[in-house]
Amino acid sequence: MSSLNDLHLLREFVQIADSGGISRAARVLGVAQPTLSRHLASLEAQIGAPLIRRDTRTMRLTDAGSIVLADARELLTVADRLGSRLRAERRALRGHLRMVSVVDVGQWIVSRVLSRFQRQHPDVTTELHLINRPTKFIKEGFDCGIMVGAPTDRRVTIRKIAKLHRRLVAAPSLLKYHSLPIRPDDLNDLPWLGILQPHFYSRDRVELERSRQVKKLKLSPVMLLDTVTALREAAIEGAGFTILPEWMAARDITAGRLVQLLPDWHLAPIDLQIAHSAHEHLPQRVKSLIEFLEQELPLEIHRLDLNER
Repeated sequence: MSSLNDLHLLREFVQIADSGGISRAARVLGVAQPTLSRHLASLEAQIGAPLIRRDTRTMRLTDAGSIVLADARELLTVADRLGSRLRAERRALRGHLRMVSVVDVGQWIVSRVLSRFQRQHPDVTTELHLINRPTKFIKEGFDCGIMVGAPTDRRVTIRKIAKLHRRLVAAPSLLKYHSLPIRPDDLNDLPWLGILQPHFYSRDRVELERSRQVKKLKLSPVMLLDTVTALREAAIEGAGFTILPEWMAARDITAGRLVQLLPDWHLAPIDLQIAHSAHEHLPQRVKSLIEFLEQELPLEIHRLDLNER
């Protein structure tokens, strides 16, 4: 026997033997008697021998039926034990997870959410790699990852889970020596700080929107830095203007360390994505982590956007 349906047929056969007849077993199982008879006939056809001798009043197992009954009880016990073990595994996850994230989102956001996941599942160990370079996701052995920008590995499944709102900012010290920009073109007179990795969109280009207007600027950076946190520090120091995510910029704007430029114009939000192997059969610990991240990351970003953390 090779079909998974055979397990169901064996379970029905055991019930017939325990009940002493097809009609009583049908009542216990909640199926129609003709249906149960057909299932028994199917099992006998697969075995290649009759399992039950029956007349109008009695039912008895054949020699083959006695052998199959003993083996079926053992097989069903193992199957039930396996099912219980798998259900317990889902409730109490175990194992190791390797995760990757873009640096700043990983430092500020993913590390917090991952800590809460580990607290709920103490038998799961995790490692979080913070990388801004394009990754070969599968080759480098990551279970899942948090990404920004264009995908760099075509062998993964990617879903958008949140939007990162952004602001154009500069330090008050910079604006002492440069006029406050009134129009997008005025930004050409300010030194620009760009992100080093080109797949993050904001290396040397800025696209601003207002109502139905769109303004695209091509800028020459005076500095290219590898992380958004480094951009923030350089901007606070007055090295130039840059783009920061809302969750990072809001606190500095409130404290007066940074000023939002061109507040009547806005930058389109960028997508925060979760990636995992395109393989269908992910371990349960990976599935549970992905579900947790999909739920918790947008909430954590929202709290940071509101300056609540």
